[in-house]
Amino acid sequence: MRLNLGDIVPISTLDWPGKVVLVVFTRGCPLRCPYCSNGRFIEAPEDGEGTDVEQVRARILDAADFIDGVVFSGGEPFMQPMALKELASYAKGIGLPVGVHTNGAYPDRIGSMADDGLLDSVFLDVKAPLEYELYRAACGADLTTFEAIKRSVALCCGLRKGQKIRYLEARTTVFRGIGDKPSDIEKIARAIEFADAYVVQQGRPEVAMDEKIKALDAVPRIELLSLAAAARKASKGIGSIKVRTHIFGDEVVE
Repeated sequence: MRLNLGDIVPISTLDWPGKVVLVVFTRGCPLRCPYCSNGRFIEAPEDGEGTDVEQVRARILDAADFIDGVVFSGGEPFMQPMALKELASYAKGIGLPVGVHTNGAYPDRIGSMADDGLLDSVFLDVKAPLEYELYRAACGADLTTFEAIKRSVALCCGLRKGQKIRYLEARTTVFRGIGDKPSDIEKIARAIEFADAYVVQQGRPEVAMDEKIKALDAVPRIELLSLAAAARKASKGIGSIKVRTHIFGDEVVE
């Protein structure tokens, strides 16, 4: 079996709060976020043969004594469900918990992996309020994909509430004109019925794909704290509300 592999980061302290993890980046994504910081992983070359999953398993095993888990990111890992399950099963088999960063475009695949006991944590990007025109403007989602994402938000909340997964973090990356209004963040927070954390994340224009986004200034921390406070007031089922910035890392908003 082969995986359309983007990269492997053997040691990361940024991709799963409180854990040191190996991160496997996959290629291919159904969305086209103009601010994407992993633009090199969006396209999945059709003529490429991919990487044998055995090579990825070997990298996981090499790092196993130094890490607390394995995270699959992208791109969108659930675009390659068979290879993802194969590698998740291997990681679980050697005692490593598994987390996946996802945009939520494939709810049935998320549910299947959770049902198989292969998914410990989900890190769910919620790009905008769950209203079609706002979501389409933020990431280019068509209506079918948008409806799937809405299902994923509800599904992941249900998986966490039912203890089928051990940790759920939702997050919104904020740029000027994208998720930068208190009303936007309040709507998102209300849609997240149950989660361990919701993160208002500072977008980094300098690493965005779109030149117009690159020309923007980052939304300052003080504004992000205000957005997080709005989320805290609107939320009913979220444990922690956090602000995540490049300089200060994670800050919990009481």
